Amino acid sequence: MKKIALALLAAAMVCNAVFAGGAKEAGGAKKDVTLSVLWFNDGDESTVFQETMKDYLAANPNVKLDLQIVAYNDFDSKLKMLITAGTPPDIARVSTTTVAAMLDTFLPLDSYVSDMSGLKKMYMPSLLAYAGNTKGELIALPIEATANGMLVNKTAFKNAGIDVDKVSKDWTWETWKSTIQKVIAANPDMKYGLALDFTPHRFSTLLYQFNGHFLNSTQTGMEFNNPGTIKTLNFLKQLHDEGIMPKSVWLGSENPAELFQAGVVACHIGGSWNLNAYNKNVKGFEWGAVQMPKGDIRSSVPGGKFVASFKNCAHPKEAVELMKAFADKAHNEAYAKGTFNISSRTDAAVNYPSNTADFAVFSEELKVTPDVTANEWKNPKFSKVTSYIKEQIVQVLLGAETPEQAVANVDKQGAQFFK
Repeated sequence: MKKIALALLAAAMVCNAVFAGGAKEAGGAKKDVTLSVLWFNDGDESTVFQETMKDYLAANPNVKLDLQIVAYNDFDSKLKMLITAGTPPDIARVSTTTVAAMLDTFLPLDSYVSDMSGLKKMYMPSLLAYAGNTKGELIALPIEATANGMLVNKTAFKNAGIDVDKVSKDWTWETWKSTIQKVIAANPDMKYGLALDFTPHRFSTLLYQFNGHFLNSTQTGMEFNNPGTIKTLNFLKQLHDEGIMPKSVWLGSENPAELFQAGVVACHIGGSWNLNAYNKNVKGFEWGAVQMPKGDIRSSVPGGKFVASFKNCAHPKEAVELMKAFADKAHNEAYAKGTFNISSRTDAAVNYPSNTADFAVFSEELKVTPDVTANEWKNPKFSKVTSYIKEQIVQVLLGAETPEQAVANVDKQGAQFFK
């Protein structure tokens, strides 16, 4: 944490000028303001946030923070209670789930930003899609991102005489399949080519790559029945039937991360958070992140956290000023490094304590991810049908239903939530 504070000292003189704005008394003196901040932690994000913003607070001594940390499981209920009581926080760290559930309660930022188009260019399109309301207004600033991506056993590829960093730069799912068969053949202990997390979210990584989708173009109804989705289901079943994917994950209870760590699966499509786990747990082989194979397009699936303010909060102007400072390039890079997260900015260059190249791979995947991925996953009505989607995928893999039957079933089941 001390390193973060020291790294930002060089920018302190600039910050004194940049952050000179704020509420003032009639005589020109800045009015003292205490901003209420509601926060939850996945790790030590609140500590890193405070360290990251030390230079801003030093440049604006009239601004103080009243930071309240709430457990994630209690966060949404606490926030709803404050909003209902008419005392929303000035600032909150919120997840994609919270944004979707409380969209109308957030403070639109358009009137507080002089160059909105310039601001939006700084962020990945799929993350911005999460941060917009139904009127197209920006209601949150992306601060950290998560992504789905491919982690590979590099040692297994080397045993097959394959430089996976090189071949992955332009591979397709067809070329990946022929390559992975060579990898399995060259490694006696390697049983499978790919493990995919047992969630609709991770399944959607393949879905979007094959130009599939869940909802119609206006996000007002289900449209799982489309050529891209059927193509995805056929491909997934093929991989299961040929033994390239372990049936024990989607048709059992085995953990794909544990299979990867055991060295019995060559590739794992999981979340960027796996970087932290594998950095600690993988001991017997070299591993890393590589670009996912291309289907019809390249795509990941975004997630992340945001900072936001709320309608009827006590200090909207000062809250937005601090949010903008926290989300700028220098502060965002420091926060991303300190929390070991992907930056949501397109211009960030974070030098992590480890795995910098792996984080960069996930970041590049997000930069080419279309915003439809966020628009679908932030739809609160869609979230009500995801469990049923998973059940129908399993039926296809079991051979109990055809892909065509499954997509029709999902559309019928999901239609009731869009009436």
